[in-house]
Amino acid sequence: MKGLREFEIPYIGLKLGVHKFNYDVDGQFFKHFEESPIHDCKVNVRVEFEKKETFFIINFFIDGSVKAECDRCVVPFDKQIFGDYVCYVKFAEDPLKMEDEPEVMYIGREESVIDISHLVYEYINLCLPMQLLGCEKPGEEPQCNKEVLKHLTVEIKKEKVDPRWDALKNLKN
Repeated sequence: MKGLREFEIPYIGLKLGVHKFNYDVDGQFFKHFEESPIHDCKVNVRVEFEKKETFFIINFFIDGSVKAECDRCVVPFDKQIFGDYVCYVKFAEDPLKMEDEPEVMYIGREESVIDISHLVYEYINLCLPMQLLGCEKPGEEPQCNKEVLKHLTVEIKKEKVDPRWDALKNLKN
């Protein structure tokens, strides 16, 4: 991917041991990925690349904030994110034929660099929760946009329960 060369680690010239890299990721990074749910952010990604004799271990430490919208009322807010992830890189004769394994990436022996841009993209996305509720603070009432919520309010009608089920309520374990 053009523009993501800084996320290529040239491992051929590196000595055995741990090597550290630091990346500041912003919205420009996510423009390289179609249909990315993230458009703006300020995230620091620290990478510890450990070169071993026959494989590599890459540790990712993610910390920062992502611009998001509340799923309930669409009010924009900054979502703080953090996460630690590990990826193992192994050599394979034909990396495309290897079975998908979580946390394992295969590369060919003829490769001279490891592109971690897609891993950075995936790990930052994994730091986001499934439901983004920016207006909720622990122990407080949600501060959602009242105008939006009044258009979303749905009345739930209680249906009459079949009286035959009432007998089951009396059963105990």
